[in-house]
Amino acid sequence: MRNLLHLFVVSVLIFGFVSCGEETSETSVRRQGNGTVLNRTLSVRPQKAFKMPMLQKEKLPPLNTQTWPMIATGQTKCYDNKTEVDCLNIPEGYGGQDGQTRYGTRSLSRKSSNEIVEDDVTQLLWTKKVQTDMTWYEAKVYCDNLKLENKTWRLPTTAELRSIINYGKIAPALDKIFYDDANGSVLSDDAVDLKDKNNDWFWAAKYVHFDSDHDNKASSWIINFYDGFVEFTSRFNKYNVRCVTKNK
Repeated sequence: MRNLLHLFVVSVLIFGFVSCGEETSETSVRRQGNGTVLNRTLSVRPQKAFKMPMLQKEKLPPLNTQTWPMIATGQTKCYDNKTEVDCLNIPEGYGGQDGQTRYGTRSLSRKSSNEIVEDDVTQLLWTKKVQTDMTWYEAKVYCDNLKLENKTWRLPTTAELRSIINYGKIAPALDKIFYDDANGSVLSDDAVDLKDKNNDWFWAAKYVHFDSDHDNKASSWIINFYDGFVEFTSRFNKYNVRCVTKNK
């Protein structure tokens, strides 16, 4: 009787050991009580490195940032808290002004047709002509379909549009090359009209990301070329547009 009991215990241990080995084998399957087949190969496969779904499936938009050398702001004067001061003899506490450091360069040139202004620093080409009273959507369609010197035109980004602001000027805060006649110091009636058109808000391409009170697909940046102020507004408001392209 003792020998039979011993044989039974040994048999149970061997069966349990074999069963456990089968359940972790790469090729074995086990039928559950409800008839489903459990493939144990899943339990021994090495785990794959976790990858963030957003980085796999979504292509992030390019940043709306400056990608060119520093451009001079155009400031040539210096001030204290009351009045203009000599940039070479600035009172203590008012140093480091743009008019004092004058860091960076500004280099704008006129294309032969006088319809395009080239920025030699950013390598961007700008239309001299200004379209007025357009929604953001109308402005985008206008630039996307513009036919000028076989170039592909578009709306500028905020950083691109800011790059042509001259903060040393006002009404407009823009270099004269964008509205003059190129044939004399006295502006023609057409040049005066173009100068007036530049004293207004201009559309930029990128939409804005603000809080839930604003639909980020229905608002865009605008820049006032009267003084260079930056703001955002509904894309259904009407402002001016100047198109841009790369000088390739």
